Amino acid sequence: MLDTLVLPDTQLELMLGVQPEESLEWQAQRRRKYTGWHDVESTEQLVAIARSITGKDDWFTVQTKGLHGQTPGRYAQAANTGKGYLVEVAQTDGETTHNWRIGLGSAADDAGNKPKKGPKRSQILSQAEAIEVLVSWLHGHGLPLGYGASLRIYQGT
Repeated sequence: MLDTLVLPDTQLELMLGVQPEESLEWQAQRRRKYTGWHDVESTEQLVAIARSITGKDDWFTVQTKGLHGQTPGRYAQAANTGKGYLVEVAQTDGETTHNWRIGLGSAADDAGNKPKKGPKRSQILSQAEAIEVLVSWLHGHGLPLGYGASLRIYQGT
């Protein structure tokens, strides 16, 4: 039988308070208002931004600071589809970008990742699931257990 590990609030706060090792920036559109680019100050801030994406077609992007043009780095983006959240994470070397569309379970691995195509059912996440994936990405831990991803490779982006 598996025991559930309950973390005291103080430990959870410490986990959320970890600072990213690299400089990151974010932008969002909430209720059709664009925020412009801002520095990511903490994991807690990123969670608050993700929680603010509550309306259909609201979205946000977080990326390596200055990741415009042909520089190496990584980014994550989340959008509210009206039915849940679409989350993608990516890594680029400046010429080739590996973009993963995240979903639940192994079905997400085969669900596809086509530009301008909406997510499949397995790729619709709850807000809590989207935040779990984004925090894991922020800390460089990869996908949490139970998630899958469909890869799309872009050349010369």
